[in-house]
Amino acid sequence: MTKKVALYGILTSLALIFGYIESLFSLSFIAPGIKLGLANSVALLLLCFKDFKGAVLVNITRILLSALLFSSPFSLAFSLTAGILSVVMMGLLSGIKGVSPIGFGIAGAAVHNLVQLTVASLIFGRAVWYYLPFLLASALIGGGIIGAVSLIFFKRIKL
Repeated sequence: MTKKVALYGILTSLALIFGYIESLFSLSFIAPGIKLGLANSVALLLLCFKDFKGAVLVNITRILLSALLFSSPFSLAFSLTAGILSVVMMGLLSGIKGVSPIGFGIAGAAVHNLVQLTVASLIFGRAVWYYLPFLLASALIGGGIIGAVSLIFFKRIKL
């Protein structure tokens, strides 16, 4: 148990660092909120190891700490809901034989973007849905890249 808690702490810290590094390189010129999803690679890696509970715990902790340290409670409404639902989707897909981390990385990114757009539309109105094509394209690219990187690390490390 102690080993798992320490591992989750280290992985949460790594996800926080990835999220911070990612915040230094804005892709908002494409559409507001677009990110590669580096911080999600940690949850994706845990899912590669079939640790759904760990992926959820690390992701929720990372999102809460990130909002506390780097952003605002307002952004928490977007991130927490989208983060939880995207990990749940990736967890469901990771249990299906033949779906690779690249596939569930793309699906998780797409769900994340769709949930954030839904929350944004409740706050700002329907006009935010015009960003959908850009966000889905970024999910395909970013989710694919993060899935591929997670797969490479999965093959090279032991947890």
